[in-house]
Order: sequence, then C-alpha cells, then structure tokens
Amino acid sequence: MGRPMARERKTVAAAMAVALLLGLCHGDVVQFIFGDSLSDVGNNNYLTKSLARAALPWYGIDFGSGMPNGRFCNGRTVADIVGDNMGLPRPPAFLDPSLDADTIFKKGVNYASGGGGILNETSSLFIQRFSLYKQIELFQGTQTLMREKLGAAAADKFFGEAYYVVAMGANDFINNYLLPVYSDSWTYTGDTFVKYMVNTLESQLRLLYGLGARRLTFFGLGPMGCIPLQRFLTSSGACQESTNKLARSFNTQAGALVERLSSSLPNTTFQFSEVFDYFQDIINRPYMYGFNNSHGPCCSLGRIRPTLTCTPLSTLCKDRSQYVFWDEYHPTDRANELIALETLRKLNITVVANGTSS
Repeated sequence: MGRPMARERKTVAAAMAVALLLGLCHGDVVQFIFGDSLSDVGNNNYLTKSLARAALPWYGIDFGSGMPNGRFCNGRTVADIVGDNMGLPRPPAFLDPSLDADTIFKKGVNYASGGGGILNETSSLFIQRFSLYKQIELFQGTQTLMREKLGAAAADKFFGEAYYVVAMGANDFINNYLLPVYSDSWTYTGDTFVKYMVNTLESQLRLLYGLGARRLTFFGLGPMGCIPLQRFLTSSGACQESTNKLARSFNTQAGALVERLSSSLPNTTFQFSEVFDYFQDIINRPYMYGFNNSHGPCCSLGRIRPTLTCTPLSTLCKDRSQYVFWDEYHPTDRANELIALETLRKLNITVVANGTSS
C-alpha cells in the first residue's frame, strides 16, 4: 500500500509543477498575509498560552456557522474582503492542522497573529504571538516545503506571482510604546520610536523581497487613538490625538519607504495603502455611513469598562451593523467592509463580480 501511494503523490507533485511552469494551472495566484489581530484567521487559537485569542463566543457570530474561528471580529477581516473582491482564495492560518502543500498551492497562507508587531518585543505581555520577523521565518519554512513539492523553478514562479499583504504596526504603539511597562516607552521619543519601527520594517520588506515577494501591499495604520479603549482612557471620552499623531507619522514614513523600495528594487510593485482619513470620517460622522455608534464596543460587559476581550458573559448591541467597533480594539464586519472597499478604490483595483462569498 505504501509504495503506490508514495508514487501517486510524486506523480501529482510533478503534474502540479509542470502545470505551474506552463501557466496551465487555474488558481495558481495566491496570497501570503502577514499581520496582527486585524488579519488573524486562527493562528493564535493554536497558541494555547497566548492571552490574545479569539476562541470564545461571541467572536465569529456573523461568519459561517457563527462559531469562533480565530478572527477578532464578528465577521470578516479587511484582508478577507479585499481578497474576495479580487477573486483570490482566502488563505488558511499557518497553524491550521489541515494545511499541506496542496492547500498552500491553491490558497496560500495567512501568518497573521493577534498581538504581532513589527518589533519583536511588542506584546510580550501576551506571552505567545508571532512578530513579523517570526512570520517571515515561518514563510521561509513554507518555501522549503513547496520547493520539495514542486521543485525550485516551479516554486520560484509560484512565489514570484503571488500577492503579499503586510498589515502591522498598531500593536507596536498600543501594546508597547504607549505602555510604561515596556522599556521602549522610556527609551525613545515618539519621533525616534517611529524611525526605529520604519527602519526595522525596511529590513523586513527587503527580506521578503529577497524571498521572492514582487507584488506587495503594506496597509498603513488607522486612527488608533479613536478605538474604544483609547477613548475610555481619556476623561472626556474623545479620541487621543497624541496617539493619532503617532499613527500619521508612521504612515508618512512607511509610505515613503514603500515608494522608495518599489522604485529601487528590480521587477517590483510595492504599494502603500492607508485609509486613515476615511476611517476618521466614519468615526466623526457615523450617521453618514449608516452607523449610530462609533465610540463604544458592540460586545461589552455593560458598564464594566474596559473589557479587553469579548466573552460568553458579554452582552451584544442590538444591531451589530450599526456599530463601528466590535470590541475595545477591532472594527465590526460592516466597518471592515467599508474600509476594504475604500482600500480597493485607493489602490485602483478592479472588483470582480464572482469573489468569494462570506
């Protein structure tokens, strides 16, 4: 039994490699996603010691079966929706036990991890999480697997034609620089910390380029000073403008970096996308976008604030489509949809009619 099965696997692998090299394999363009809880689709749920997990109700209530699936949302992530509208398959979590070479070939991989940051020290209080450097290391392992499966030439073609998404940076502020328990908070000023982040990001993007990434989009930061947790920490309940200023500074410098890399690295299309002002307008004028609440979380323990995660003990708002934020940190499915569509518009990406359904 063993030898025929092994021979069959080798035959299938050879056929996949030939088809890929000849451009005959439909669906061979996939995504590799690197990010934090805004893009995590289940990795942290397999990190059993992590304090940042979306493993309990009511996470996922508006997605599929309605059970928790690892997304820090009631429904889809921005990356889900962007990929759907581009007609790309949704990549599964790297730690999904069912992930194998055939699945990677058809769908790609999502390495995003709740609490992950550009800096390795970010979110250390969460105990377990994948930083961007760690996610890139895991991607290197994926490349080794696919080269064994496809051969070097076919694997290089596969990785060279893929789309790459990197969406990181918020935790480096929220769960590092802005918390006095982290040494970065007293080692750096706001300006020098942003430079430290951007310099680190440059090394990481160059590393991805060296690993074959040629079509990459970096998602900038939103108005993180307006997430419910940040507003709760002010006496007036207003957005923390000092935090928003850090996000804007990072976006300016990261955007310039991505543009410089795209123009200097051969055969490369690196894009920077940020919808800070658009998201800020949603928060400032929620009624113009069909929301009636842009300051508080839909999932909460009533008047007990802040509740850092949504739990089975939490109560939900009456209409989730009316809230901009799902919990203290993350937008709702409907807010993510608006952000994703604006992202596609700013990137001048044509939306396909038959994208993946939710």
